Amino acid sequence: MGDSGLIYMLAFTTFALVVLVLIWQRMRVERAKETGERSTFTDHHGGPPRPQQGIDPR
Repeated sequence: MGDSGLIYMLAFTTFALVVLVLIWQRMRVERAKETGERSTFTDHHGGPPRPQQGIDPR
């Protein structure tokens, strides 16, 4: 395999890993939304969500 083949393989592998990480993170967000679970950071450093003000709820 020449240099160009290795470059294409590295590019494809990198792209595949990025897509897998994006899918994994999206699944985590979806699961957290279903359970209503808040992040650890929010639990330790945040209060209840602020009410939406100045937004027309139409």
